[in-house]
Amino acid sequence: MHTGVRAACLIASCMVLFACSGGGTDYTAPAQSAPPSTASGTSGSSHAFVSDAWGFHIDKPPGWTLRRDFQSSYLANGGWKTFAAPGSRGEPVLSLVVPGSNHITDAEIRIGASRDPAEVQRCTAPPPAARAASVATQRINGVSFTTFEAADAAMSHRLTVHAQRVVRGGACFAIDMLVFGVNPEVYDPPATPPFSNAYAFDAMRVVAGTFGFDGAPDQPAASASTAAR
Repeated sequence: MHTGVRAACLIASCMVLFACSGGGTDYTAPAQSAPPSTASGTSGSSHAFVSDAWGFHIDKPPGWTLRRDFQSSYLANGGWKTFAAPGSRGEPVLSLVVPGSNHITDAEIRIGASRDPAEVQRCTAPPPAARAASVATQRINGVSFTTFEAADAAMSHRLTVHAQRVVRGGACFAIDMLVFGVNPEVYDPPATPPFSNAYAFDAMRVVAGTFGFDGAPDQPAASASTAAR
């Protein structure tokens, strides 16, 4: 009798161990958490970055890294806007990096600006790399932006950009949402990206939707240095 009880317990334990170890053929990888959500372009759990120099603000969600410059990579250079022409004049204002970004896949929002007359004149003209079918207009907090998508790839590196451009107060503003990095298949074994492109762009669109200008449309921005609060 005791032998039968022990055997039953042993069988039950093995079944539990098999289930917990994912031994079944229907195992599904855990889903990525949903991107942060906001209502009407605001988020009570975020801290606002305010640029007095350029007259705008944007939310910085908890866990996102804020930088005042644009770090260069193989395809995502440190220019003030993505796909800037040689000699283009502008200033990187800030970047907001999606949590989890690494050397395999990096995702970040970059905001640059320029008061150079030539840059203002061609501000909303998409670069040659833009997909023609993607060029459109979008209103963000009452302001109409020109938008486009573009991509580049070379030497196992990749770059995808969703861009927004607008002229305001005599300056050109470039908001770029970038996903870039290395093809995971070049590693042995293949590397695992921290998140998918779709997840990264969903998260960045929510944060970019909190971007807003301060002051009247034709009011020149102050010349003071950028400040955060």
